[in-house]
Amino acid sequence: MLQRILICLGAAALSACSTVAPIDHNNDALRLECHWDLQYPAVAPADASVEVLRAVAARRLAALQLNAVWTLEQEGVSGEAFTDSPEDRARLQRLLSVVLPGLERYPSAFFANVRLKNIVLVKELAVGGQRRLAMPMAESDGVAYADNNAGTLCSAGMEMRVHHEFYHFIDHREFDDYYHLDPSWLALNPDGLQYGKGGATFYGKNLQDLGHVRDGLVSAYSSYGQEEDKAETFGWMMTPDYAARLDLYVMTDPHLAAKVKYMREQLRKYSQPN
Repeated sequence: MLQRILICLGAAALSACSTVAPIDHNNDALRLECHWDLQYPAVAPADASVEVLRAVAARRLAALQLNAVWTLEQEGVSGEAFTDSPEDRARLQRLLSVVLPGLERYPSAFFANVRLKNIVLVKELAVGGQRRLAMPMAESDGVAYADNNAGTLCSAGMEMRVHHEFYHFIDHREFDDYYHLDPSWLALNPDGLQYGKGGATFYGKNLQDLGHVRDGLVSAYSSYGQEEDKAETFGWMMTPDYAARLDLYVMTDPHLAAKVKYMREQLRKYSQPN
């Protein structure tokens, strides 16, 4: 990247850098960290209608004491309901094949303890005009997950996002704020680690979320803010394909190992029956 910038500056007078690659809004920021051959089983027959898929989701979420919600109404946020078209059937099947097993990794007591009630399932989710695949909705006791018709989306990466955004919800429950200072977490950072200006500054640039870019951080996206660092660490820990690599990282990184220990304690704490 630095070399590219220097070349562009040096050739500015000749307009050598006038061509800029367009932003691919369906770009999967995790594409370099995903195992693309890892497939999640379908939740219903391939020809299942949207009505059948909704029933499957409702039943499996109810077993976790969660509600399936199919519309999204929130200021500054847009999301569309699935229709019973062949395209939407495939899209909903794809979304449910990842979201449902991801949530089923938790005991139902976990959701009750953090007061999560609603799982919103939509397509074409955008927050403030930025396309998102998931978002926490602590104010309405929910988390939203979406299929944005990204045909190149890696399934394991989508599951990591399931847990990542859920941790933002948990963080809000603990601190009543998505953006807060957590001294106990900051104390786990190596000397000199400074966070960026928040996760929103990552979007819309075709950036890649690479793993373990420096000591104390599970990924590049972790460096964008304390809240992202916590959510990324939890997301990698809870997603089996990512957890295997995380286990290797912590063997040589005591700071990251301490953060994983913190998150395992969070998992244990909220998994206890009332």
